[in-house]
Amino acid sequence: MKIERSYKLGFFDIDHKFKLRIQSAARFFQEIATFHSAKIGVGPNVLLKNGVVWFLNRLEIEFFFYPVLGDDIKVTTWSRGFKGFKGFREYAIQSCAGVVARGSSIWLFYDFKRKRIAKVPAWISELYECEKEKYFDKELDDWKSCGKINPEKNMDISLRYSDFDVNGHVNNTIYIGFLETLYHETINNNEKSIKNIKIRFCREIGRDKGKIRSGWKKENGVYQCNIFDDSALYADAHITRMQHSK
Repeated sequence: MKIERSYKLGFFDIDHKFKLRIQSAARFFQEIATFHSAKIGVGPNVLLKNGVVWFLNRLEIEFFFYPVLGDDIKVTTWSRGFKGFKGFREYAIQSCAGVVARGSSIWLFYDFKRKRIAKVPAWISELYECEKEKYFDKELDDWKSCGKINPEKNMDISLRYSDFDVNGHVNNTIYIGFLETLYHETINNNEKSIKNIKIRFCREIGRDKGKIRSGWKKENGVYQCNIFDDSALYADAHITRMQHSK
């Protein structure tokens, strides 16, 4: 079963060039995934009552072009199935001009009572009508992330009150915003947009943190990125850019 929602891009969805921000695309993905689960009866409130939750582990987004302020877009998602403690989900963004972006994600099922990841129970998995369709040839689960790097360049990040969600941690979409800022502030000197971004969420950033850092190094045409501080690696990512600005 595929779930669709329509949006009109507003000022909070775009950058200074009036183009869709990657963080906004990630937010649309997060919102529609939550909407899907709530629609079939296993939304966040139901999960919390049962002492369980989904954690986003990996996300990949590939862009074909960037829509602009005022454009109407349609966001689609579907579950591709479950394996052990993992859930696999796909996404698409479309406009009247064509396919804007495709996405794929892996979620981990966590049991608060046992304080560990756990197998997805049948009472949850059986509610999803799974679709096998996917865009990426390579499985996101097989991607070998860069791990801890020695950055060529890095920048400091001051955490804000608005970065934290209801769980008391920095929201996953904010991580994407950190990387988007890193790219445009320290890498993108020839105005080329991001083509593909893959991120692995390694660790939560709690309210006890006031500052962290992001950094990158380039290897084989790929920008390997970290979100980190002296004590931990919070996320690692790979960014590739478009051959031409779109």
